[in-house]
Amino acid sequence: MKILLFPGQGSQRKGMGKALFDAFPELTQRANDLLGYSIQELCLEDPLNQLGQTQFTQPAIYVVNCLSYLEQTRAEPKSDYVLGHSVGEYSALFVAGIIDFETGLSMVQKRGALMSEAHGGGMAAVLGLDETKVSDILKAEFLVNLSIANFNSPHQLVISGPKSDVEKAEPFFIEGGARHYRVLDVSGAFHTRFMAEAGMQFAEFVRDVHLGEMTIPIISNVTARPYRKDQMRAHIIDQITTPVRWSESIRYLLAKGATDQDFVELGGSGVGVVKALALQTSREAGPLEPAVLWAEEEQESRVHAEKQAKKRARAEPHGDWEQPVTAPVPMAQDLSAYPDFTADSLGCASFKAAFNLKYAYLAGAMYQGISSAEMVIRMARSGLLAFFGTAGLPLAQVEDSIRTIQSALTGEGYGVNLVADLEHPEQNEAMIDLFIRCNVPIVEASAFMQITPGLVRYRATGLARQPGGEIRRAHRVIAKVTRPETALVFLNPAPERVVNNLLACGAITPEQADLLGNLPMADALIVAADSGWQTDEGMPYAVVPTLRRLRDEVQNQHDDTQKVYIGAAGGIGTAESAAAAFILGTDFILTGSINQCTVEAGTSEATKDLLQNMNIQDTDYAPFGDVFELGMRAQVLKRGVFFPARANKLYSLYRHCNSLDELDPTTAEQIQKRYFKRDFTAVFKEVQNRLSAAEIEKAERDPKYKMGLVFRWYFDYATQLALSGASDSRVDYQIHTGPALGAFNQWVKGTDLEDWRNRHVDRIAEKIMTEAAEFLNQRFRLMAHQD
Repeated sequence: MKILLFPGQGSQRKGMGKALFDAFPELTQRANDLLGYSIQELCLEDPLNQLGQTQFTQPAIYVVNCLSYLEQTRAEPKSDYVLGHSVGEYSALFVAGIIDFETGLSMVQKRGALMSEAHGGGMAAVLGLDETKVSDILKAEFLVNLSIANFNSPHQLVISGPKSDVEKAEPFFIEGGARHYRVLDVSGAFHTRFMAEAGMQFAEFVRDVHLGEMTIPIISNVTARPYRKDQMRAHIIDQITTPVRWSESIRYLLAKGATDQDFVELGGSGVGVVKALALQTSREAGPLEPAVLWAEEEQESRVHAEKQAKKRARAEPHGDWEQPVTAPVPMAQDLSAYPDFTADSLGCASFKAAFNLKYAYLAGAMYQGISSAEMVIRMARSGLLAFFGTAGLPLAQVEDSIRTIQSALTGEGYGVNLVADLEHPEQNEAMIDLFIRCNVPIVEASAFMQITPGLVRYRATGLARQPGGEIRRAHRVIAKVTRPETALVFLNPAPERVVNNLLACGAITPEQADLLGNLPMADALIVAADSGWQTDEGMPYAVVPTLRRLRDEVQNQHDDTQKVYIGAAGGIGTAESAAAAFILGTDFILTGSINQCTVEAGTSEATKDLLQNMNIQDTDYAPFGDVFELGMRAQVLKRGVFFPARANKLYSLYRHCNSLDELDPTTAEQIQKRYFKRDFTAVFKEVQNRLSAAEIEKAERDPKYKMGLVFRWYFDYATQLALSGASDSRVDYQIHTGPALGAFNQWVKGTDLEDWRNRHVDRIAEKIMTEAAEFLNQRFRLMAHQD
């Protein structure tokens, strides 16, 4: 038996292929023409120090591997099996006849280019621990963003994920018994879910690539088994995002009768890189158990028999009454060009890497601490991002909550929201001061129509130019927007006028001012369609694509090196709605209403009981209390409460009357006794305690203004009733929510999640993302006319 092995990235060295380029001048020139540079100069001289860069390394390894094979086959018999490590598998595909030389080179060039664009990721070699021990450490230390990327040998594995996590993990593995832990010099989290975006782009690239007949069995990195004819394209694509199962591949071949002497390594390294791993596997683990292979072969035989039976059944007539059925027209695309969706493949991989997330899933802020510190902590510990809801809370309470979150976490990501306060901008500035002082890493900015000095100060703090030229961002901004004009202010850099004013007063440094001109104000936009809380009642199918195109147009003008990510919010409460958002092209999703009815939500049990029983039709629109006079609306619960009807009546009265004195006596009495449960004088006395002297004076002069203040009081009152769970005033609860929660309630009806006491925010996230992936797989198969 003879088995050819091809090394991958890491085997490159200056001078490799020295005798090969002259031996194969025609192929060398074809490679030069396709790549647009001299492959022999890169490999032999490397004048620009590019051989170690992924986009150059991968084509160089492929060319040298293939020429090494052609040199060897002049005198050697045909091999029995072939396999390559990572990018080395493309050389194996060439040897097996699946791709020709130039097709393989174009694929490798594209693969290398896509992988080189990955940033923020890292990998580390772990020596001395087996797979079980490495997995146990990852679980025990809650390293949810790390996974095993390379199974090189039984006790030599490579983990991969966000670079900060890779670096943070070292002491855990050393304490766990690792003989050696070495962070590798790479920029991406290769062979993990964080490469999903590259995987999808690569899938599109190879969709129409011609794949030939396999003439030699090739062992797949993905499955550690021979390529199957019907899975060839899928194996090629999946290899970018799945681990390299090198050790198991060798054990499979050993079980097929291979010996150590049968392994032959080809390539330009000059030393046995992957053969050494094969021999190490042979010594430490030996072949797979024969029973394992027997069971696999039995299963494959059963599947084949079932397929043949179905095929015969379709071909047999079923009676004279049946008309011939026309077979569905096959799709032009090969379905195998699309990888199976999983929860961690949905959304944008670079977004997840940038924010250190397990899934492209966020839990949005809910005011007055409904999105509580407990909610933020639980999400963060599960590798997910949530925002603490600061709106309506005093500064001291916000600080206490931030400190609680920080003391509970050990480096996991979290965020805090900031709602624009048009009437009291000084309160926003004070909140920004707190965020900077507490070093809050991410702010969710809501309801901002323009960029404020406080937002710019927050963005500027911690900005620094890295040695490689990239800008380090200590503070990230995720802005919630509903329309193009508000999106534009966050897609562009901070306004020069604001920057210059801050610079003039010493609030920012000249370096920060310069860097602000090279950055958009936001790292990501949340496109909020119709939802609970304040809403523009937008349709996601119109708003999301429009703002995605706007983002692309703006960034093309600025030539930004890092894109502003686009997320969707509003109406997402089931797997299907999440899947629809990802199909629209969003990089992530954000849920809101569904998290209000969870154990972690900072509201009353009475409110959660009401929310648990709502359906999709059980919401209504009411004035938004913070801007009552402007007529802006919010979506609220109407089932079991009178609040939306009463709130809308107050707004109607405000529009048609100029003072409280103009109300007819019956209406005035009804409002004071049934709505407010106190008279207007008592209400205004409470309101005065929160007003400045100027505002009190204006209220005394302007009866319309005073009426607005009194009516606005009802909204705060109704909110506090809901938060406290006042049993005698349930009909006046103001509960902001959208139909997404109603949809969620119907989705989980009959399961343990029907009771809110079993609902935890991270469990909901897991369910939505997992089942969204399953739903997408089902729909794609159905649309492709496959069973």
